[in-house]
Amino acid sequence: MSRTLPRGGTLLLAAVAGTAIANNYAVQPALTAVAADLDVPRAVIGLVPTAALAGCMTGFALLLPLTDHLAPNRLVTAQLTALAAALALAATARDAFVLLAAYLLIGAAASVAA
Repeated sequence: MSRTLPRGGTLLLAAVAGTAIANNYAVQPALTAVAADLDVPRAVIGLVPTAALAGCMTGFALLLPLTDHLAPNRLVTAQLTALAAALALAATARDAFVLLAAYLLIGAAASVAA
């Protein structure tokens, strides 16, 4: 038995999915400023978008199959919570390693869009 979404539910889910996946790309225009803030070379900071996309691919491979075994509403809630925590970690990162790890987690959690 399937339940229908409340009025506007599809629009809300589309907005959440779009916003979640956009986190993979939002940092790209600011990479030069981020590199200056963290005092790291551009070559190192260039790995941030790579980490986000690698995390996203990992999320697609490992988290998407979980929808067959877990209730989708619980999985979506867990992924969005993980995304919020990873975004907070990225916002407070003091070095490139923490930022790269945060963006790997951001990418994985952003796979909630699928």
